[in-house]
Amino acid sequence: MQISIDQSEGLERIVNIDLEADAIQTKVDAKLNELGKEVRLKGFRQGRVPKNILKQRFGQHARQEVLGEMMQNSIEQALKDNDLNIIAAPEVTDADDKEDGGFSFKAKVELMPEVPAIEFADLAVEKTVAEISDGDIDNMVKNLQKQKQDWKESKGKVANGDLVTIEYKTSGDVTYPAEGTEKMGVLLGESNIPAELKKAIVGLKAKESAEVEVTFPEPFNVAELAGKKATVAFDVADVRKAKLPKVDEEFVKSFGIESGDVEEFKNDIRSNLERELNQSISNEFKNNALKALRSACEGTLLPESMVSRESQFLAQQELQRAKQMGMQDAQLPDAEGFKSTASERILNTLIIQKNSQRPRHQD
Repeated sequence: MQISIDQSEGLERIVNIDLEADAIQTKVDAKLNELGKEVRLKGFRQGRVPKNILKQRFGQHARQEVLGEMMQNSIEQALKDNDLNIIAAPEVTDADDKEDGGFSFKAKVELMPEVPAIEFADLAVEKTVAEISDGDIDNMVKNLQKQKQDWKESKGKVANGDLVTIEYKTSGDVTYPAEGTEKMGVLLGESNIPAELKKAIVGLKAKESAEVEVTFPEPFNVAELAGKKATVAFDVADVRKAKLPKVDEEFVKSFGIESGDVEEFKNDIRSNLERELNQSISNEFKNNALKALRSACEGTLLPESMVSRESQFLAQQELQRAKQMGMQDAQLPDAEGFKSTASERILNTLIIQKNSQRPRHQD
């Protein structure tokens, strides 16, 4: 048996193996002898079938079995002798029966990447230091108040934060709607409307009108107007201003604080915010640490097959996420766009695996 290794691109290697005719035939003969002890053929007693008959009837099948075993064994021997650690089963190519009865083939393999040793003491990783302030508590209370706010009809001037309904029609580059007018509800300061339109609405009162030239954003919830320039003529149909509930016993109890005590409520908020902050800091530190570790392994070759599989997996995840959000017509994104993230994830795993095997110093 002759074995040679050719280096291909990156981590790919080509194992060339020649199996000699004598070695193949010896094993074929041995297999036919074993078969001859068991096979039953009409006209012959068991174990008495002539060798030429066995060869004629079962020779090709025996050769195929022998070649399969020898190929497997020779590949394993080649990998062991050359200390090749592969990531997946070899891909056999260019198998060929030789004129002298021998057999040659190639096996394409991809090597497990070699992650360099990392001196952890030399790595610098940033860790955010932060704390929850009284202002953070007050802002969260305000957000919770907004969740339970009432909208009261107003005859006053429109201001930022008001909920306004307008009836409008556009002209110019695009006419919308084709007939009559269209209603639009706008929460000023949060709704995705052109800045020119917001500026024109602020300061008006219910039943007042205005006209303004605007450029609609892309995307926009009205497909006909998305990315278009138009003149918008509108009437203010309704104005509502938010009325925040008082932070009292009833309000506090609505969030599960049975005592209704405001201080207990704020302490509960602080505990939740601190837990979320600590988790966020921990995640950020972990990401910064992995980034530093990857930098220490810069230039490490990664198997294309692993990157390809991980990229396809991430693309499938993105598709499932889109469908869970209601986008049933979502298309599978191009896996090529996930290669960078896939490479980072694979390198993270390799680094963690390598360093989990490092011997620990005992005091």
